[in-house]
Parts: sequence; structure tokens; C-alpha cells
Amino acid sequence: MPWESARGYNREVMNARLSVGIETNCTAPLRLERVSMRLFKLMGVDSLLLPDHYLSFVPRSVWNPESTPAARLVPSPDAFFDPFVMMGMMAARYPRVRIGTGVTESFRRHPATLAQAFVTLDHLTGGRAILGIGNGERENTAPYGIPFTKRVARLEEALTIIRRLWESRGEPVDFDGSFWRLRRALFTTPLHDRKPPALWVAAHAPRMLGLAGRFADGWYPTIKMSPADYRERLERIHTTAAAAGRSLASFEPATQIQIVIGASRKRALDQMLKVPAAAALSMLLPGALWSRHGLAHPLGEDFEGFPDFVPDDVTEAQIEAAQRRATPELLADALFAGSVDEIVTEVRALVGAGLRHVVIWNIGPIVSGATAGDLVRLALLVRRLKRITIPVVRPAAPTTVEQPFRAPAYGASAARAG
Repeated sequence: MPWESARGYNREVMNARLSVGIETNCTAPLRLERVSMRLFKLMGVDSLLLPDHYLSFVPRSVWNPESTPAARLVPSPDAFFDPFVMMGMMAARYPRVRIGTGVTESFRRHPATLAQAFVTLDHLTGGRAILGIGNGERENTAPYGIPFTKRVARLEEALTIIRRLWESRGEPVDFDGSFWRLRRALFTTPLHDRKPPALWVAAHAPRMLGLAGRFADGWYPTIKMSPADYRERLERIHTTAAAAGRSLASFEPATQIQIVIGASRKRALDQMLKVPAAAALSMLLPGALWSRHGLAHPLGEDFEGFPDFVPDDVTEAQIEAAQRRATPELLADALFAGSVDEIVTEVRALVGAGLRHVVIWNIGPIVSGATAGDLVRLALLVRRLKRITIPVVRPAAPTTVEQPFRAPAYGASAARAG
């Protein structure tokens, strides 16, 4: 059994395994969503997360059975179910699986509503709720008359209120903010097992990473990054947490990966570019990334990416331009594409950089139409990812009178922050 010495203590190096989840579509028809969830549960996933959308990222003009195989199963990419209602159903049907949002935001729901909903879900699931939250997307706000402004400041206030309500122990809460004001607000719903639900923040830029360090129990980025970038951003979160006096001993670094499984990376990406709806997804990438590949983004080089994307604002000419200009190399910077082996290799590198929970968003069916072979490959991918081991260092009995060294405990076996 391996041992190593640190601060005068022997530490036992244990093996944990990577946690693996799947983000479902949360769209009609309901029977397809239910069948998918059952299959994912049979595959052995550790978590099921739901998007919180009114609209999808796919322009309606390219979603038809003639050009998009997935349209034969899903008539509309925008027919989303309410994830909060769905999670109640899931809590009753899928024991031992963690359930949450990937992700919601604070534009369409008051922070007190979010606080109450996820404590309720935590009770229903026996402590397996995950409040995944970010700073929102324009497509879910602007078309509905909701101003899409001051996103990070708004999220910061929401997180402050949620934490204060959860920590209030039933005492009145006052809060004066720019977006919300609380006057003797009560939160007397008991926390499950006297612990708040797990809170994950979808963060990429420095200010958002700072919020993850100050408020979160987990980090849930949704863009692809190199292992070096993942490690650097995770270190930034830890630095911010330390400055705020927070312990991240049970912090859970996660990520969402958008996958396309095929015979090889080249073949999978080539197939993506042949389907207009799939090629249109390249427009979600920021103009700066297109420029790095020597390409002109159809929405301009200053386009910031998916948070500002509104499908109905895109013209057919821009979609056609995206399909002509996008290259496999551009898509490879955004997608985990290729064979099961190739995808596992990329994820394993992120585990080395600190990743402990990967959540799959499988966009391959847009191209293939979700064949039996696709399900077999997805099941194999889940199985292979769950076999990735993570060294978890735990303190052994002290050999001196110093305080025992406490190393971060990650992965499925780690306890949630209280």
C-alpha cells in the first residue's frame, strides 16, 4: 500500500473513480425523455442533469427530417419541459442518482424560489440535489422581455441571498442589493440532514471563477479547454476561496463535455459538417476562436459566443456561411469527438488537471438520429469513463503532535460541503 509523508504525517493514497453524469434533453416527446433516462440509469451514471431553457441553440429553419436525422424523433428542438417539475418526477423514479440543473440562472426565478426548490429536491432525493447555476443566456431572456444585463452582478446577489437563506436557521434575513431587497425574510424549511444542497457554478471568466470560489461546492464549466487551462482556472477558484476563508476540502471540479462518438475523430467531425443543424452549432463558438483558425465568424469576430446567441436572429445566409467555412479543426476545439478511446484519452488528461465529475451532453444524434449503435457506444463510453481512477489522499494517524494535514477529497466518495 503506497504511503507518502507530508508535514510529519503519513498519508494513505486511496483510489477513487471519476464520477460520470449525463445531461438529458428535457424536451418533448415525454416518452422519449423517460426512456432515455431509464437507459442512462442502466448505463450506471452517477448524475442526471437537466437544461433550463425556453429555446434551443438550433435555428428552427434547419430542424427538419430532410436535413436533420434527429428531427424524426424530436419534432421541435425548442419544446422544453420545465426542469423543476421534471426533477420531482426523477427524484421518485431514480434512486441513488444525483439530480440537478445544468444549469439554471437567476433571471427567471427569484433566489428564494431557487433556495426553496433545491432544498425540497434535496429532501426528495435523500441529499442528492445539485443546484447548477450560471449567469444566463440571451436566448432565454431577450425574446421574453427580460433585460439581459449585469449578469455577473445579478448572479452574485442571487448566490449571496441563497446562501444567507440556507444558513439563516429560520432567523429573519435582511438584504439590500441592486436587484433584490429582503426585509425580515424567513426561510424555515429544514435542510436535509442539516446540510444545504450542493451548489455548482458554471464559470469561465475571472469574475465568475471568483464567485465559484466564494460560494460554490462545485465548478461546472461548459466549454472545452485544455488540461493546462482547466488546472489554471481551478487554481484561481481555490485562491479566491482561500482569500474568502472558505475550505474547499470537498469541492467538486466538474465539466460538461459535448460529445460526438464515431469510428474516428476525423470521420465524426466530417459528418457533423454535412448536417446543417450540426454545422450551425459552430456559430455558438466565439469569433476569437474562429479567428485563431484563420476563419471569419458569420456573426463577426467580436461575437462572444453562446451566451449571446439567439437562434431566430440568425439568417439562412449566415447558417450557410457557417456550414461552408467551419472546419473539422474548429469543431475539434469545442467538441469531444471521435472513437470511445479518443474521447476517454481527452477526458483522462483533464482528470490529471483536477477534473472529478464529467457530465456528457451527447449531440451525436443530431447527425445520426440515435441508432442502436449510438446507444451501445455511449454505454461503452460511460463504462470506460467510470473506470478512470483518481488518487485521493487521506490523512493517516499523526506521528507528531502537529495538526493533521487535510488534503482535498474529490470524486464520488467525497462528502459535500456543509
